[in-house]
Amino acid sequence: MEEMDRRGWHLDKSVSIAHIGTTLTLILAALWYLAGQDTRISNLELNIKHLQSERLADQGRTEKKFDELKTDLRMINTKLDRLIESQVRER
Repeated sequence: MEEMDRRGWHLDKSVSIAHIGTTLTLILAALWYLAGQDTRISNLELNIKHLQSERLADQGRTEKKFDELKTDLRMINTKLDRLIESQVRER
């Protein structure tokens, strides 16, 4: 009766080589995964910086075009004013 029943839970002071190997493999896999995450995050940061610079360039072009349109509208307005004034004088 001194021998314990092996069907129940028990703790053993020995550590198997398979357990050490499995633990090391899990640690290496986790480190490899984290290194891959770091690379992906770095790539995303570069993409964001590129998109921000493109956005600023687009915004500059848009503002330039808007200024050109305002100038054109002012010119058209001036021409219309002159046309209206010339027609009023002719009457």
